[in-house]
Amino acid sequence: MAEVRMPKPGDAITEAVLVEVHVAEGGTVDEGQPLYTIETDKVEMEIESPATGTVRWLAQVGATYDVGELLATIE
Repeated sequence: MAEVRMPKPGDAITEAVLVEVHVAEGGTVDEGQPLYTIETDKVEMEIESPATGTVRWLAQVGATYDVGELLATIE
């Protein structure tokens, strides 16, 4: 199982908003495929999947999460 955590997009960034998921709950994703999009006060960025498998989301779109917080797992 792979953990999907909120990345650190910059040195001064401590949190970001999950603005979109590209693979639905229970969907299959391939490593390197776009998985979700985050937004900070300065940038919006698409994050790729770290693994291949079935996505189980723990996070909600529109919510703010701290860097390192667990967003999903890939089984």
